Amino acid sequence: MRAFAALLRREIFSLLVTPSVYLLLGVWYLLNGILFVYALDFSPEVQSDLSLLPQYFFGSSLLVWLLLPAFPPLVTLRLLAEELRLGTLEPLLTAPVSDAAVVLAKYLGASLFFLLFWGGVLFLFAVLSLLGAPLDWARVLGGFSGALLCSLLFLAVGLFASSWSGNLVLAAGGGAAINYLLLFLPAIAENAAGPVGAVARAAHIPNMLDRGFAAGLLDSYAAAFFLGLAGLFLFLTWVRLVSRRWVP
Repeated sequence: MRAFAALLRREIFSLLVTPSVYLLLGVWYLLNGILFVYALDFSPEVQSDLSLLPQYFFGSSLLVWLLLPAFPPLVTLRLLAEELRLGTLEPLLTAPVSDAAVVLAKYLGASLFFLLFWGGVLFLFAVLSLLGAPLDWARVLGGFSGALLCSLLFLAVGLFASSWSGNLVLAAGGGAAINYLLLFLPAIAENAAGPVGAVARAAHIPNMLDRGFAAGLLDSYAAAFFLGLAGLFLFLTWVRLVSRRWVP
């Protein structure tokens, strides 16, 4: 347990002192701030009903469709890919700590750090509330929870992609590509007939966020979907690390 805690502290500290991660955080805050101002000033639907703002922000906006799949792999690319590139992963894997502990420490460290990304968005809602706006906090917190769960899945995918190569571009691009597939394939196939359409509708991430969490509903199926898929990709990451002992 002490070895795991030491690994977790190491990962969190390395993220806190990495300038590129703060650049990502700044870009994230800037884009979210622009989107927030745009929704309040140029969206008639939001202006007439502020209860729609969480759905606009956490479910049906360009943030979910275009930005969210790309940012987690940019955070996780350094967790394994950079260690592979620098040659520091092998000494870590030969230390008296299990491969599973390495994977979980890196994933948990990235997940805790990613709270800063969504925490900044939640801060915008808090400022709006302090200014007297009548917000539906059930929808705000529900949307925040859904977006965070979706981010946990995308971070697990990013970590999996990071485990395959020391090439940082391939690690980030591969993770983003898988995330976009998870996002867009169900949307493309949801109107198909038969089992394909049923599976696509059951895996439609924007619908889970927009019609579920951001509408103030805590969807247990969606939570299980995100956490289950995240667990699958963490398992695949562990398999990749174990396989490196035989297949470099």
